Amino acid sequence: MSTAPTERGPAELPLGTPAAAEVRHARGVYTWWLDTARFPTPEAAGLHLPAVPRLRHRSGTAELLYVGRARRDLQRRIRGQHLRRTRSSALRRTLLAVLLPGDPSWRDGAALDGRGRVVLDEAHERRLTDWMQEHLLLGWTECATKDDVDALEQRWIAAHRPALNTEGTDHGPELTELKRRYREGLPQRF
Repeated sequence: MSTAPTERGPAELPLGTPAAAEVRHARGVYTWWLDTARFPTPEAAGLHLPAVPRLRHRSGTAELLYVGRARRDLQRRIRGQHLRRTRSSALRRTLLAVLLPGDPSWRDGAALDGRGRVVLDEAHERRLTDWMQEHLLLGWTECATKDDVDALEQRWIAAHRPALNTEGTDHGPELTELKRRYREGLPQRF
């Protein structure tokens, strides 16, 4: 929600609900947060996260879960992938893996595509999107160049070790194992 210089940290970004986010067609870095005003702990939201410290937002009402990048278009990345298609969203696939231990029904409607990625049928894609709309908040900042996007994403992941980021974190192998368990035994869908 910001076009200000990227020197600000993620805890300073304005946050909003994904449905209300007015994300522009610009490159940048985005952050997904647990809405702790509504769900005070990850467990209350059904999440079974790695035991890592989570950055609290300056508002005191959110905890950082994920940092991602949009090298070309924030709006397409967030709305077209993270809020729509599990196949093309590492965030959605990781969410399924950390929701599954508390509720086996998160595997309903799931299959593997020809490349081994998790895909959901339409009804279950909507279910996950609805869950995200209810439990998560979104923040972002725009960047001038692709190199700026890459550098900022890497800096924020290294500094804050978001619980749902697999790459660039020391808890990545734990998440990878949870995702492997989620995929285990799913049917193939081409």
